[in-house]
Amino acid sequence: MNQPPQHFPCTTSELELSTDSPPAASSRHGRRLYPIMAVLHYTLDFKLRAPADVSATVHGLQSIFQEQEMTENVHNLYGHGYLATFVGKNGRFAILRMHSHGLVTFDLQCLEGDDVAQVDNLLNALEKKLKALLDGNIQRIKRLPVLIRGSDVDRYWPTADGRLMEYDIDEVVYEKDSAYQNIKILHSRQFGNILILNGDVNLAESDLPYTQAIMGSGKEHYAGKEVLILGGGDGGILHEAVKLKPKMITMVEIDELVIDGCRKHMRKTCGNVLDNLKGDCYEVLVQDCVPVLKKFAEQGRTFDYVINDLTAVPISTAPEEDSTWEFLRLILDLSIRVLRPGGKYFTQGNCVNLTDALREYEKLLGRLSCKVDFSKEVVCVPSYMELWVFYTIWKK
Repeated sequence: MNQPPQHFPCTTSELELSTDSPPAASSRHGRRLYPIMAVLHYTLDFKLRAPADVSATVHGLQSIFQEQEMTENVHNLYGHGYLATFVGKNGRFAILRMHSHGLVTFDLQCLEGDDVAQVDNLLNALEKKLKALLDGNIQRIKRLPVLIRGSDVDRYWPTADGRLMEYDIDEVVYEKDSAYQNIKILHSRQFGNILILNGDVNLAESDLPYTQAIMGSGKEHYAGKEVLILGGGDGGILHEAVKLKPKMITMVEIDELVIDGCRKHMRKTCGNVLDNLKGDCYEVLVQDCVPVLKKFAEQGRTFDYVINDLTAVPISTAPEEDSTWEFLRLILDLSIRVLRPGGKYFTQGNCVNLTDALREYEKLLGRLSCKVDFSKEVVCVPSYMELWVFYTIWKK
């Protein structure tokens, strides 16, 4: 359970601002506001064939840190290798650790705006010196691209299976907090504008393969058919479905702020279909889809295609502990009730690597109130940077 943050009063003697801090500006409430600077985090790793001579290695590196005017502080690891921290006058902070099992790691943090050439010279000198000191004992050297922490533009987003990805994001185009979720649209030089909901990458302007897959990958005939879209506030499915000349499309999206943001900033995805919530062959209902589905079921209203674009299969494989599973089952049951005989239900699954979660979803399909069968397809969605599973489900 999340605990609320605790706030402890402190006096100026207990909390002092560094005299080296950038000059502060005043807010309209009279408080001092300090500019937020990103921290650049550099790493350098040496994987060794055997543990190194700590004393000789550390002694050989001292001149490099002395040249950078960095003060050393050695920490006691109680027999678990060597650890030293280094602090520079320019705000640089470094950690050198020699692990007892034969791994040497170096982490360097500096503030945005630091002299990049000096930082590179430090890392290059350290790498060159360690190569000389550890000659013949090095199995692998790894120097990762710089990690930018605390930037105004967040470039790092996890994949569904927990791997960290760095996107080429250069601008926050839109950000709102609705009653349901945090909504961001960020611009990527490679993928165009990307819709991100509650920290999950949902759809980019590059992601037509997602939309095509969740509509049946071009194998279906929508002309003259009735279609129900659940979610889909980015307008991508609606935009593509309208082109196929259906009889009528009903789209149910709960979050009007998603529609508003995508109407303005995801035009390559939605075209002009979100300019009006009602067109010649479609209607967008800004409502919760659950009561709408229940009403349709009670009225006996049915559809040739139901496209569920609400949520992916949960990562958790414990349905009793995750209410999203119960929500999925409810949506499935209600959707199958409004699906015509011979009709099809399309939905996304999740990342192909989440085999346990996908297996749990397929078990869920066997426990619905109506017997169903299914097929699945794996598609590469550009902005996800991972393979994604899509399901087609129909009544037996």
